[in-house]
Amino acid sequence: MNKTTKLSLLSVSLLVVSGGAIAANIPVIMIAYPTINPTLIELITTIPSLFIILTVPFSHRFAKKFGYKFSVQLGIIIVLVAGISPIFTSSFWLLFLSRIIFGIGVGLFNPLLFALAKKLYQGKERSSIIGFQSAFEGIGGMIITFTVGQLLRMNWRLSFLAYGLALPIFLLFTWFVPNVSRETDENECKVENERIPSVTYVYVALLILVVTIYMSVTVKITSLLLEKGFGNATDGSNLLALVGLGAMIAGVLFGSIVLRTKKWTLPISFFVLGASLFMIAQSKNLMSISFAVIVCGFSFRTFIPYLFNEVNQEKNGNSEKSTSLLLIGFNVGAAFAPVSISLFGKLLPTKENMNLFLAEGIIMMLLAFSTLMINIKTKKESSL
Repeated sequence: MNKTTKLSLLSVSLLVVSGGAIAANIPVIMIAYPTINPTLIELITTIPSLFIILTVPFSHRFAKKFGYKFSVQLGIIIVLVAGISPIFTSSFWLLFLSRIIFGIGVGLFNPLLFALAKKLYQGKERSSIIGFQSAFEGIGGMIITFTVGQLLRMNWRLSFLAYGLALPIFLLFTWFVPNVSRETDENECKVENERIPSVTYVYVALLILVVTIYMSVTVKITSLLLEKGFGNATDGSNLLALVGLGAMIAGVLFGSIVLRTKKWTLPISFFVLGASLFMIAQSKNLMSISFAVIVCGFSFRTFIPYLFNEVNQEKNGNSEKSTSLLLIGFNVGAAFAPVSISLFGKLLPTKENMNLFLAEGIIMMLLAFSTLMINIKTKKESSL
């Protein structure tokens, strides 16, 4: 496939994590709707994730009936219409409904991006594409969040115009990404009744745990800066952008990394993530914590595409089911992270954010050690 096809396919990933990009709107939306419960208003940033979870299991069934390309196109159009519709309505309930529909649109096309990567590319090239998809997700989140912030200066409703990015993405995908042959689907159907490998469920559990820990950086980094006394809310926002920078670098380099580290990718990424959490907790200035969050984003976005790459190397139809399960796990971890982090924090002896990051660093190191031992044991058994 030519570079234009790859870029057009990857461009759809720009929309995957854009649901929370309008978080900066929450204070002004609360002012605009003083009679609406503030908690309900805050939900407009997380409600898309919940409906992504509900839609993902049906995505492949829909695609097999109506076609993969059409399904992705429909999902993008849904995201476009739902994304910009708050510009044209004064009703909070229609705004809330648009966020639900937005999540359905993302849930429809998100699993199919991995399926298309599997059908269009093989081997190292497939691994590289899956890594780039992860990078583009981070880039898309940064672009749309930045655009929302700039448009917010004019009017909070106009800030939803940032989702207009879906239109050129739709055109690129329509013009340059080929339709997938239906014959491939028929071949996969012959084995789709095979059991999903048990390791997939282990991956899902790991995903929920690690996503929750990773999200603590998003939720608590500004509070940590204020606690340590060397940063403010603006610095916290800048640090989150640096997390995205680390994630982007990891996505670009993923194909080369996994080619060298192979089965050792998990323990290495867990170790590096744990080390970054220790660095965040112990940082004494903005420079050191900036380096730490870049490393954090890098290690996390090495871990995520590794799991998706692993399940998409399967030579049967179950890779689609496994991908859906992983996406559900990812969104469960992300959607409920604030609650999970709060509950975990209550178990700690002190309420300082530094101790939260230290405890999470210890958990990641234990995961690194556990996966390392499992890999060593598996290698010894295979050599017997």
